[in-house]
Amino acid sequence: MPQRPFPAVLEAAAPRDLRDLMVWPWFSLAKTPRHQPIRLDHATVRLRVEPAGSLGIATVWDADVLIWAVSQIVEALDAGLTPGARLEAPPRQILRFLGRGTGRSDYARLRAAFDRLAATRVETSLRAPLPEPARFTWLDGWETTGNGVCLTVPEWLSAAARERRVLRLDPAYFGLTGGTARWLYRLVRKMGGRQRGGGAIGLRRLHARSGSRVRYVEFVPRIRRIAASGLPGYRLTVERGGGEERLRFVRHPESPCPSTQGCGLAAEELGRSEWEERGTSPCRITGHRPADSALSSCPASEIRPYNFITSLYNRLLAADSPNPAPVDDSSGRPWRRP
Repeated sequence: MPQRPFPAVLEAAAPRDLRDLMVWPWFSLAKTPRHQPIRLDHATVRLRVEPAGSLGIATVWDADVLIWAVSQIVEALDAGLTPGARLEAPPRQILRFLGRGTGRSDYARLRAAFDRLAATRVETSLRAPLPEPARFTWLDGWETTGNGVCLTVPEWLSAAARERRVLRLDPAYFGLTGGTARWLYRLVRKMGGRQRGGGAIGLRRLHARSGSRVRYVEFVPRIRRIAASGLPGYRLTVERGGGEERLRFVRHPESPCPSTQGCGLAAEELGRSEWEERGTSPCRITGHRPADSALSSCPASEIRPYNFITSLYNRLLAADSPNPAPVDDSSGRPWRRP
């Protein structure tokens, strides 16, 4: 018997994206159909994305549907519900979540996004048990129902959402109109994390990561224009260091981390505390605290200058350093196969 669809109509869901989808070129950045495959061979990560038929590769705007699905799954788990891989909702609610209109053309574009996500074929070594790569499509299928539309997401996607391998996005992300700006925000959000001093990445490496069809000499002016206008919650600068130009990104001091939000409750009388026992704090000492994550409501611990965490393909330089090295904490752990 087919699994009963989960009613994915949680309007309070905050936008969340899978970490693995934020730093690699999974989607086309152009609004015109792309039929040329996307290929990347980076250290231990290899991927190939290609279209099926005449639809073209799924775009970074189509990927908003996956953000909606992940957000609904995580929100349902937070509410104590048990969502499955089949999500059902009225198209109007999906469009509203994505900050889009609800006219006839908007519904047509949403339907086209479903088709491209279901038709785009992906092959990657990321999280795949060697030597065989993982092969999948972004959607296992979709259909219209009496309650709207039912999307069947791949098992690996729902598993990643259940394991909270996600980051919260600034809702202003949906207002970004350029494909390169959308892709860059997700990469900066993943690489920047909560580092006080942000991070940096070389422009040539950035160009390779984008999967863009434009040449490097055309790509750099786009990055400069985006840096001049900024991205939601981040300040960007293009600088020269280490013999190459690189993009440096840092969170706006006044911008709250999108992974946390206020409780909405008014403050009590000044000086009052709910803790009656004097001299005892409910907070654990630093050594007993769990590792900080983007999903924690606790503030990030201060990083001492020149504190390095080094692994094979990942280098993290402390935020206090004036010359941060390129940041890349993407993982090469085995992909959970369907």
